[in-house]
Amino acid sequence: MLIDAVTESYNKYFFGDVGREIYDFFWGDFADWYIEASKARIYHSGDDSVALVAQTVLLYVFEKILKLLHPFMPFVTEELWQALPNRREALIISSWPQTSLPRSTHLVKRFENLQALTRAVRNARAEYSVEPAKRITVSIVGSEEVIQYISEEKEVLAFLSKLDLDNIHFADSPPEDAKQSVHLIASEGLEAYLPLADMVDISAKVQRLTKRLAKMQTEYEGLKACLNSPKFIEKAPKDVVRGVQEKAE
Repeated sequence: MLIDAVTESYNKYFFGDVGREIYDFFWGDFADWYIEASKARIYHSGDDSVALVAQTVLLYVFEKILKLLHPFMPFVTEELWQALPNRREALIISSWPQTSLPRSTHLVKRFENLQALTRAVRNARAEYSVEPAKRITVSIVGSEEVIQYISEEKEVLAFLSKLDLDNIHFADSPPEDAKQSVHLIASEGLEAYLPLADMVDISAKVQRLTKRLAKMQTEYEGLKACLNSPKFIEKAPKDVVRGVQEKAE
């Protein structure tokens, strides 16, 4: 855990490790994942109690980050601390975060699977050049346990992966259109299928490839014309001729 690792590094005077550990957690976990995931709960859940829990956890984690950073950045962290709600004491005299807290490994594993699935969908969207605003369909395949907790977070998954919330399907076996879908393996026992027709405009793709093929054909014919010209072979430098031959091949 971050608190344990940072406390140990402080005790050993490994201040470089302290800075790196806090930085990696703040940007890699807190900002990139939890804040983004919380937006779905705060703004799109439609449940005030769910939004309140998300806000409370965000505040709790941010408080701990400020405490860990305080020895490094006393003035900035104190200013931020005083801007938080219900501050009764200065940050400099507040207690150090408690170490050796219990860790729920199965909940951590669940969130890691959600992260893996989100990354897999994002990578597929990038690979197939899906428009950023386009919401796509997905079929998620896994065991009953996996499907249960992933389905509970489908609003978060849809928000983070730009999925069509009404077309997120869960099953224990591949869908009928699996052969016409992009198959993703997020983690052991968790897979996803993204229908190609939902991701790619086939006609537009064919047009782009046709234009590209025509351009390549024109370039190839130009190279062959050069190689078939005795004047070019005789007068052009050998390295130029060799370069044209390599391109033509």
